[in-house]
This record gives sequence, C-alpha cells and structure tokens, in this order.
Amino acid sequence: MAQTEAGRKNVVRTLLIVLVGQVGCLTLLIVIASVFLGLWLDANLHTKPLFTLVLLLAGIPLSVVVMLQVARRVLARLNDGSDLKGGEVS
Repeated sequence: MAQTEAGRKNVVRTLLIVLVGQVGCLTLLIVIASVFLGLWLDANLHTKPLFTLVLLLAGIPLSVVVMLQVARRVLARLNDGSDLKGGEVS
C-alpha cells in the first residue's frame, strides 16, 4: 500500500513537472513569435512599434488560453487515472 501511494505521488509530481515545462515553453514560443512577426510587419509596413506592441499584447491572452488548455489536458489525464494503474507515465 505504501508503494502504490509513493508511486502515485511520483506520477503526480512528474505530470506537474511536465505541465510547468509545457506551459513555459509554449509561452516562450508565443512571445518570440509575436516579437519576430511584429518586427517583420513593422519593417515591411514602416509602422515602427505598432504591430510589435499589438502582437505582444495579443500574445498575453493567447498564452493564458494555451496555458489553461494544457493544464486541463494534464489534469484530465491525472483524474482519468490511466497513468496511475501501471505506475508509469506514458
């Protein structure tokens, strides 16, 4: 019984680490894409800070939405218990 509880805690810890890593990487990708796309549009359309600022501000709610979707997916997987039966994370 102690082993199954320890295994469950390890799986939960692993899933939370995966969640934090995914959210961090996706947020970074969204911000970098916003900056580069904004700089490219500003350079081509000669509107120096406009598109960069607009895309960065639009990236904030997009990051939140992506974060919530990833978190819901990981928590659904955790609540499903399919990862807990074998003691391994697939």
